[in-house]
Amino acid sequence: MINKKAIATLTTASLALFSASAMADSAWNASQNPIVAANNEIGLAATGTLMNYQEHFATTGVLSAPMDDTESGWLPGFSVNLSGMNNNLTRNLYLSLNYNYSSAGIAYKGFVYNPGIPNSVRRADTTDQATTQNFIGKLGKGLFLGRNMMLTPYIAGGFQLWNRQLPGTHERYHSALVGAGLMYQYAPTARLVLGADMRVLALVGGGIKTSQWSSGFGTSGEETVGIHADYKISGGWHVYGGLDFTHLTYTGTGIVTFYQGATKYIGKEPPSSTNLLGMNLGLAYSY
Repeated sequence: MINKKAIATLTTASLALFSASAMADSAWNASQNPIVAANNEIGLAATGTLMNYQEHFATTGVLSAPMDDTESGWLPGFSVNLSGMNNNLTRNLYLSLNYNYSSAGIAYKGFVYNPGIPNSVRRADTTDQATTQNFIGKLGKGLFLGRNMMLTPYIAGGFQLWNRQLPGTHERYHSALVGAGLMYQYAPTARLVLGADMRVLALVGGGIKTSQWSSGFGTSGEETVGIHADYKISGGWHVYGGLDFTHLTYTGTGIVTFYQGATKYIGKEPPSSTNLLGMNLGLAYSY
């Protein structure tokens, strides 16, 4: 299901940014600078993400290797992006909101619980009907390095969700995101804006909830680097796209005890790492 809170947030922010843009000083009208124009947009894009997930069980002890799970595959989806830059509070104040939704069946290789046999697992090479959702908000200040170059440091926050649907179980990973980043933009022509973005986020307050048990994660990290381009087609219409690479880790949980009927089971989510190669191509309107 699409996260309704994220959609509501985007809608409310859209109205606020449209209002702020209308009141901005005419000297900073988006039409007068291609970078500012590219930073005052609302857009919708098709997305694709190549995902690779790897668990890292301990080599000894209860629930140890070789019980590691791996997942890999292509996740198509869409993203909604809203950004604004004006001088209402401070010169070149920047706000960006992005919501991304992806869903598909991806290859799962690992182990699942054996039905009816306490504390035993079986090998399973199957398909995870995976769904991911991600929301990132950025707040920063643009610094012109010249008429056609801008550097924008920003703080960032949001959340991410990953639903795994495997035979006999459903798992939901969740985490809040908080951190900072830096965006560089260069306009070689009046229509084209090229950019690069990097950010480092902490995954906080996260955890996992399965069909049988739930537990929290410790704080871990997420790093993203990306490149992007924005091209003015005609009037306020722009086409935009980009590539990005994200690496993130989950700390895992301790051993959890749970019951099914009178039967006692144990569970554990190991530490893991995930690599995401994402791409997007969309249409935006500069307001």
